[in-house]
Amino acid sequence: MHGTVGQSATAQRERPRRPGLRLLIESHLLFALFLVALLAALSIPVYGISASREGAAILVTLPQGHATQVPPETPVRIAAGARSIEAPARTFQSDFVPDGDGATVARFYAERDAIVALASAPGATVTVAGAAAPLAPAHRRLMDLPHDFWLLSLQAVVIGLLGAWVRTSAVPGDLRARMFGLSCAGVAMAGLSGAVFDTRDLTAPGNMLRAMMTLNVLGSNVSAVALLALFLYTPRTLAPRWIGPVMVAAGAVAGVLQGLAVLPLESFYALLVLPTLGLPLLLLVQYRRAAGDAGSRATLRWIGATTFAGGAFVTIGMAAPVLLGVPSLGSDGSTIVPLLMVYGGIAFGIAGRRLFVLDAWSYRLALGAGATLALLVADALLVNLLALAKPVALALALLAVGYLYVPLRGALWSRINRSQALTGPELFRMAGEVAFAPDTAQRRAAWRTLLDRLYQPLEIGSAPMPVPVPQLLDGGEALALPAAAGESALLLRHAGNGAKLFTPADLATSRELVALLEGAEEARAAYARGATEERRRIARDLHDDVSGLLLTGLHREDLAHVRGDVQQALGEIRAMVSSLAGHAQPLGLVLADCRYEASGRLAAAGITLDWPPDLAEDAEDRIVEYARHKALVSALREVVTNAIRHSGASRVTVSATIEGDRLSLLVRDDGRGLVAETRREVSGGNGLGNLAQRLAEIGGACTIEPSPQGFAVRLDLPLAAA
Repeated sequence: MHGTVGQSATAQRERPRRPGLRLLIESHLLFALFLVALLAALSIPVYGISASREGAAILVTLPQGHATQVPPETPVRIAAGARSIEAPARTFQSDFVPDGDGATVARFYAERDAIVALASAPGATVTVAGAAAPLAPAHRRLMDLPHDFWLLSLQAVVIGLLGAWVRTSAVPGDLRARMFGLSCAGVAMAGLSGAVFDTRDLTAPGNMLRAMMTLNVLGSNVSAVALLALFLYTPRTLAPRWIGPVMVAAGAVAGVLQGLAVLPLESFYALLVLPTLGLPLLLLVQYRRAAGDAGSRATLRWIGATTFAGGAFVTIGMAAPVLLGVPSLGSDGSTIVPLLMVYGGIAFGIAGRRLFVLDAWSYRLALGAGATLALLVADALLVNLLALAKPVALALALLAVGYLYVPLRGALWSRINRSQALTGPELFRMAGEVAFAPDTAQRRAAWRTLLDRLYQPLEIGSAPMPVPVPQLLDGGEALALPAAAGESALLLRHAGNGAKLFTPADLATSRELVALLEGAEEARAAYARGATEERRRIARDLHDDVSGLLLTGLHREDLAHVRGDVQQALGEIRAMVSSLAGHAQPLGLVLADCRYEASGRLAAAGITLDWPPDLAEDAEDRIVEYARHKALVSALREVVTNAIRHSGASRVTVSATIEGDRLSLLVRDDGRGLVAETRREVSGGNGLGNLAQRLAEIGGACTIEPSPQGFAVRLDLPLAAA
């Protein structure tokens, strides 16, 4: 894995959010260019004359079917009335390219314009080697287009789409994808312009031929130079980033100059040979640089084999006849197979699984293109074979596509788009199982099971670096996840069992999943804290309430009173077990119960209680919620317990006052005062220390008051929630 997590994260943030949309736009632009080329080709009339090379001779076929072989320089005469023009038979070949200086090339295109004017005139004739035939230009139909037009157009569209696919699916800033995209765009430009250039039989307008020739040379140069520049950066970087774009720009300038005949045509074909000669050298250097990297070397072997085989075929088939003066091995359209071999091999070599990052977009695009193609084919068949009027043919084609293709498209799409992904409820359920597994080992196992179900990666391993947030790495080949569920940071590789990349949608899902787990973990931790706090509360209640009641019972001699204390203690235990499922009570009733309980406990210990019922008149109307009256009861119970245990007092006095929404109880005794053991109870332990903590939890306080005799403590607590 190259680069750091931070760098990959930056690249991810820069990644276009809708690469499929870019592909859709570029594919429609490419299709629009094809339509322009188609209309341009259909605008060239059909003259019924053709010229093709037969060995060292030129086979000329006249409109009436008469064919004759003549030497290449044999003049072909086109005449209309008193006007006529002659040109060598070789210049009427559909793929003939003029050569020479600027004046010679300009004269050739001007000659094409003159031939168009004469051939379109009434009574025009063509004469070659003594054989003459009338010329009657006809409108060109789809079925009149030569095979080379369709082959070159198919080559342009397929390779253009392949380049757009690789470029839009790559990580932003990937120079390899840019060079490959430029090379494919050059092939598309050369293919479409060459298709129009080769459509003519007798001739075509000179300006059109010159424009198509210039575009063809320009596209060919860009494709060749960009292909060579690609391997300056694949798989290792051999040159600065600016070298590749400069090379492509130089090739484009050379193409324009060659198209305008400023540079000789031989330089164009020599430039086509450059990749065939330069690629083996670059591949050899790259192969040596990739020592120790088995994956890169395998990629280079694959690319080298497909590129060299396809490039050699193109070079031998196109450039050798011009450079060496030997017959051509095939037409321009025959280059579709080797070029698809070259560009298809490179695409899968440099992009690999990145081609699958667009997922459903590519299928939607293919199905949409299929619908358009089906409509065009049906319309063309109805017009050309059944000779129907165009509006009628278009209507029938639309009906055929609507009733036959659209249902088929729906069935195919539903089959392609069938997903094994987890549904929302399943994902939520599995995330809950991860968060609330009983121990760490089970949480880890559940976390890995969830990731395997969700992404189906080929590998799940520990990340070699800290991962603060989920991140895509290596252009989507890996997904890094932060530590979660008791597991360290993880690195997932090759989603969909190796059939796809991790996408931005996968990244968003992982972020939501990690956030969900973090929230569940926090809830789990809060539950654990609550359970711990509840255990502590129960311990305090056992000490403050139950133990106090049992202690009182130990000091009683009357068995009936002892049973009453035990029953009260059991009631306290039941309240604790039922998780304090108590209800709010009037303050007067709470204080009366406290007075009654304290009186009985102190009397059993031989201590007198002085607690006059002189509280405010509205005490009965003040409702105190359970947590507060429970704290009040427990606090008084603890104070009485300490008086019984430690004070040696004979009298305990209690006074209660209400100020606003706060209750204050002052408890005094006439005993020994604050002895050492009582200090320990106040400073810690489970006695008055628990009392102070219990009151503090509800906003109250426990304060030891100065007293000339004995011990005094003030209990202050709010009667209502703040």
